[in-house]
Amino acid sequence: MIGKIFSILFAGIMICACFTVIGTQQQQNDSITKPGISQEPSFEETISNNGCGCESDEITTTDSQYYRTGLLPGGQSLPEGTIFTGRTSSAWDWRDATYNSLTGDWTTPIKNQANCGSCYAFGPLASVESLIKIKQGDPDFSIDLSEQFIVSCGTEWMSGDILGCDGAYSPAQYNFITTYGTLPESCFPYVSGSGSVPPCSNKCSNWEDLIIQIDGWHTVASDTTSIKNALVQYGPLAAGMIVYDDFQGYNGGVYEHPGSDPDPMNHAVAIVGYDDSQNCWICKNSWGTSWGEDGWFRIAYGDCKIGQEIIYFDYIPQTGPQVNVKIHRILGIGEIEGWLEGEADWSYRVQVFNGNQWVDQINDAYSNNENDHTQDVIHRFHVQTQTPEITIKVWDRDLFSGDDLADVSGYVGGGTDDNTNDVRGAIFHCQYNLVTNQVIQIDSIVNEGGYATSSGTYQPDGGENSDAENDAKVWFQLSDSYNPPEANLQVVGALNGSVKIGTNHYALGTFTVENIGVDPYGFSDSYLDWEIAETPEWGSNWVFEPSSGTNLPSGESVTVHVYVDAPDEQATFTGSIKIWNTENHADYGIVSIQLVTPVEQLLLQWNLFPMAFHYFASPHPFSFLLNHHMR
Repeated sequence: MIGKIFSILFAGIMICACFTVIGTQQQQNDSITKPGISQEPSFEETISNNGCGCESDEITTTDSQYYRTGLLPGGQSLPEGTIFTGRTSSAWDWRDATYNSLTGDWTTPIKNQANCGSCYAFGPLASVESLIKIKQGDPDFSIDLSEQFIVSCGTEWMSGDILGCDGAYSPAQYNFITTYGTLPESCFPYVSGSGSVPPCSNKCSNWEDLIIQIDGWHTVASDTTSIKNALVQYGPLAAGMIVYDDFQGYNGGVYEHPGSDPDPMNHAVAIVGYDDSQNCWICKNSWGTSWGEDGWFRIAYGDCKIGQEIIYFDYIPQTGPQVNVKIHRILGIGEIEGWLEGEADWSYRVQVFNGNQWVDQINDAYSNNENDHTQDVIHRFHVQTQTPEITIKVWDRDLFSGDDLADVSGYVGGGTDDNTNDVRGAIFHCQYNLVTNQVIQIDSIVNEGGYATSSGTYQPDGGENSDAENDAKVWFQLSDSYNPPEANLQVVGALNGSVKIGTNHYALGTFTVENIGVDPYGFSDSYLDWEIAETPEWGSNWVFEPSSGTNLPSGESVTVHVYVDAPDEQATFTGSIKIWNTENHADYGIVSIQLVTPVEQLLLQWNLFPMAFHYFASPHPFSFLLNHHMR
């Protein structure tokens, strides 16, 4: 397909070498043919010829350390970059920027890839970490993502494209981030600085619950205006560049390396700002804080190809439950015919309407006209609707332009060529109910081996709506993290009434029983069944109106009136009533009671009578009261 032709012409678009050392002005790419790696020269052999192009008078290093890179030459050509227009200020720095009236540092601390060619993980994640802070609207938001997840799991899940500490071929690292998501550093801490790569299984056991989904990646046009505008609009940008020997010893100023830069890019960094007064980008590196300007550096516009591969990401803050679409297998039915014969690069797209907008994830992990692919890739989406709409599309997608070259359809009425947004251009289309865990079948499905599959309306006789060359089936599973709310009993009130309504019969007052088991998403209600569980031992003929209830919906309450016969009329009665959820006795409430009988009040008045008699019989009533009070 056309994307492959362009990939030959633009072989230098995203490139890599595994590490560099200080030496001649020549770039120290590891002479590597996939997946091998050459032996790096010693520090002493190369340090004598630095040839630095930075503003500082000389290059110094404090620890005689060489630093590794990690982008490998020969990756796929990237889609054409988006042109951004608009006015920008003369300088911008996300380390001290005002965004939505909030000023602060929107970047994250400098890290150190150490003795591992893993810059391909550090550069993009530096961009993603800042993007999350920006989308959260909080420069102090704490976020630290796991580079080890990409290095270790990418080596296993995208073998041949991500090679652990031996680098990666672009755009594999971007596809990994948007296909599998990211993890917190605490789930899979970085340990590959030693040069070893632990297995993917070393990540934390609950890693699937911690996935942070990144929704897409895009390229930016290489002109300075586009990069500046994209930087201000989307936050720090992932970037590729060439690292020459002298860059190893950079210790400040604006680094310059004028010339045509014929070499391929070999290092991944993040652009965090720019300064027109110095004609430079401000960048974040991954070589620790002892290098450069406390780990940061400035580089002249256009030097070292730093503007030729610029990436920004899409991220939607994860509100709402998660819907998981697991793609198990895709089977092409009949001969797959690409835009150019024999050159089909088949991709698939999972697209979900989350209640507000369509969000898609694209997997470009297979190609070469192969008809049968087992994927077992889980795509995660956060939704704000009970019934998200889901489409799965298989297509021949031009990886250079992003154009839809040929659709694959599993049913009558499929999409049309060159229409990437046509819902009916999908191999499968449905709605999914999170409450019932059922598929609302827009397209027919059948179950095969524990997976749902499109029933396949492929018409081998070449029917009116059939494209015999471009039909396919997909096996998939749908699941979600949504849990319907459970009933939650709450009792409000206390009983302290003493209204006598009959012989020894009192109205104690009222309390309310509430069901506070509310769904925070508003998708469904819980229903509470409740009853009176315990009453005080004193008293008889307890009456509750009502004494129990069923199916009390979320957020609603019922008022309970309480009556009792007191056992005698010469005491104050206290105690409590227990009300519980009949389906969960650990969910209960307590109502306190205090009953003071009117008779006790009469006895109190009689006990005061002798004192009153002495008062009125006294020849000096005032003196009597004073003396009585003083006693």
